Amino acid sequence: MSNKNPFEIRSDMLALAKDYMDQQYQMNVSFAEKALEAGKKSIEEVQDMYKMYSMEDLMEKAKEMYSFVSKKD
Repeated sequence: MSNKNPFEIRSDMLALAKDYMDQQYQMNVSFAEKALEAGKKSIEEVQDMYKMYSMEDLMEKAKEMYSFVSKKD
């Protein structure tokens, strides 16, 4: 069992959230490219899918992932 301090746990949660958001972004890009090739999406719709997540999005996802750590039930 690891004895991480709260800073290390938060750092791990941020890294986990970033990895998750990066994978989500890559999946969106891949889907957008395939949809554009198939003619199912317009250029404008695809451009929205290429939008990178913001720092606020990342922090929100990290808080969501951290919430299970801080629950006492």
